[in-house]
Amino acid sequence: MGWSIKQLSRQVRVNESTISDFENKDRVRLETKNRIRSLFVTNGIEFIEDDSGIGLKRRLKLDEYLSRNEERASRHRFMESLSIDATG
Repeated sequence: MGWSIKQLSRQVRVNESTISDFENKDRVRLETKNRIRSLFVTNGIEFIEDDSGIGLKRRLKLDEYLSRNEERASRHRFMESLSIDATG
C-alpha cells in the first residue's frame, strides 16, 4: 500500500515499534495481528499460501486496473509505430 511504519501504526493504533516487531520478529499479540490483517484486507490485500510459502497480493481498484492496461496499450502502440516496414 506504500505506507510507512508510522502511517501503518496510526491506522492500526499501535506503536511504531509494534509494527517493526511484526515485520521482523512476528512477536505481537494475536489481536494486533488480526487488526493488521483486517486493515490489509479492507484495502485490497489478499493473503496467499501455497507450496512456496505465505505471501501477499494486492488487488487493483477498477480505475487502477484500467489505467495500467491503457498505459500498456499505449506503450505497445508506440513500440509498433517505431517498427520499420521491411516491405519497402
